Amino acid sequence: KGRALEALASHTGISMSEVIGVGDGTNDISLLSRAGLAVAMGNASNEVKAVADYVTSDVDHSGLAAAISKFLL
Repeated sequence: KGRALEALASHTGISMSEVIGVGDGTNDISLLSRAGLAVAMGNASNEVKAVADYVTSDVDHSGLAAAISKFLL
């Protein structure tokens, strides 16, 4: 996921420092490690939360919407 994110950002001309990555699984760690801002969902494992810059609410409590509201709106 991290390499795909870098490829997409490069293709669209967006700097990685401008990218927000959001995840909750260990398979999201490479994505979170490369994003300019890494957001872990509240239901993520401690391993995922350790690489995050910010931990939002869990998936059952609109964590993604909360992160969008906090960082993008």
